[in-house]
Amino acid sequence: MLPEHVIPKLRDNPSLIVEEHQEVSILFADIVGFTTLSASMPNMELLDLLNQFFMEFDEICDHHGCYKVQTIGDAYMASAGHDGRTEGHCQRMMNMALDMIDAVRKIYLPKQKDTHLRVRIGIHTGKALAGVIGRKMPRYCFFGDTVNTASRMESNGFPMCVHVSEDTMGRLKNDFEFQRVGTRQIKGKGLMTTYLVKDPRCPWQEAMAKHAQGELQNVPSREPSCEPRSEAAESEDGESARQ
Repeated sequence: MLPEHVIPKLRDNPSLIVEEHQEVSILFADIVGFTTLSASMPNMELLDLLNQFFMEFDEICDHHGCYKVQTIGDAYMASAGHDGRTEGHCQRMMNMALDMIDAVRKIYLPKQKDTHLRVRIGIHTGKALAGVIGRKMPRYCFFGDTVNTASRMESNGFPMCVHVSEDTMGRLKNDFEFQRVGTRQIKGKGLMTTYLVKDPRCPWQEAMAKHAQGELQNVPSREPSCEPRSEAAESEDGESARQ
């Protein structure tokens, strides 16, 4: 579905819809170990699991007034602040992320009722270009460095934690507590200082301990896209790094 604020514009001018946003928050989330998981499950069980996963996230997204941009395989992308409701958009996005972590704990693997799904979540806040792409099944997509950086926050993040950029942390520091991860080399971005939200729902202390010991390696980054990921791109994610 298209955002409500875009539909009248598209009706009045169906040729091209382009919007420049001075500040939006972008979230990426995906399932930890999905490549191994998908190879070990029958297709119908996998689809049922993904359906549970995305339905929970859709409900949370609506509850917090955010917008589901798209899903790509097991990845979920959402935005806030693009529709005129700019006040508190970063807080809404963080609350959505924390509720997502809560929700995943209730989704168990088939035939493994003591093992729930795990997610990795990343958020970045900044400028972005958005527009309706295509004529057949048109989609409202986001473009620019903010999208790329949000994707990097997820791919360089930690299981069951919310990993954010310094820009996002700066907008939320009065509402949430953060743990500085440190300055790291982020593919396509160079050196970045990033943070984990310190919330009881997130095992941020365990993540930091493993990070300090070098047990958690960066996940190879992927380019965010409006197109589905190829099988080759999935295999490059380095499953050992995602466990």
